[in-house]
Amino acid sequence: MTQKNTFKGNKQSLSSKPCKTCGRDMTWRKAWAKNWTQVLYCSDACRKNKPFTPP
Repeated sequence: MTQKNTFKGNKQSLSSKPCKTCGRDMTWRKAWAKNWTQVLYCSDACRKNKPFTPP
């Protein structure tokens, strides 16, 4: 991922995307570096309250 090379301490340049439940913008975090494409929810609370989708 090129984030390491481009990050110079300016958090405005980090990528972000909306939470699937509440719509709040989630900013890229180092902890999510390996699985940023799979991150869908901003918190455990949103993960627990996700909309039900039948199988």
